Amino acid sequence: MPAPLLVLTDFTPDADLALSYAAAIATELEAPIVLLHIRRTSLLDPEALSGRIPQWSEGEIASELSKRTADLTVPATVDISNDLLESAVAAAVAQHQPQLIVLGRPDYNKPDELIDTTSLTLLRHTPVPLLVVPITAPAQPNLRRVTIGADNQPFSLSPQVVEFCQNLLSAFNATINITHVVEPEDDDNSSLASQQVEKSGLTTGFQRITTRGQRHLSPVDGIIAAVEEDGGAY
Repeated sequence: MPAPLLVLTDFTPDADLALSYAAAIATELEAPIVLLHIRRTSLLDPEALSGRIPQWSEGEIASELSKRTADLTVPATVDISNDLLESAVAAAVAQHQPQLIVLGRPDYNKPDELIDTTSLTLLRHTPVPLLVVPITAPAQPNLRRVTIGADNQPFSLSPQVVEFCQNLLSAFNATINITHVVEPEDDDNSSLASQQVEKSGLTTGFQRITTRGQRHLSPVDGIIAAVEEDGGAY
């Protein structure tokens, strides 16, 4: 059986959306899901005394996890940890050997710094690819057309990341668009950026690949504009 997807849940709407998104990916990959809930009960937790953390009983946690796995169409197991985030995820990764970690991105009223810090913390403590699903994402991922944003600089990925990305793109039979964003006055030739992506191994064996130069003052907004014009995901 393929390695599972590790999905973090705190029973919030953004976590539920991330689970739906992960379940759709798991179906295509024919992979199981491990649903991880971290009980934030330690006095070392930064929000332990703020009143922001719901105090769930063991029975309530079991009930909430059961509700979320009942309708999944892929095999699912649950895991509960009392550790802090990075330790809990690292332990789950060591035990379950997932091919992807999935978590929801809370509403946009929360500071981006908080989201970035959580994501970077997880990336520092595990070698597994991380997918952050925004609350605005559809429950069913559209990965038939995928945009890869790239500049002219070389980059490398671990074999584990390359293998997962290739499996994901193959499972969805994706068409790949490589987008190179430059400032409006610069040359938007994307050939070198395309070469860097090819050297990374991401697109090895894929035939349906297009490239484009995108002029924009902001690299992030330029990639988003390219995705919207291409009708895909990024």
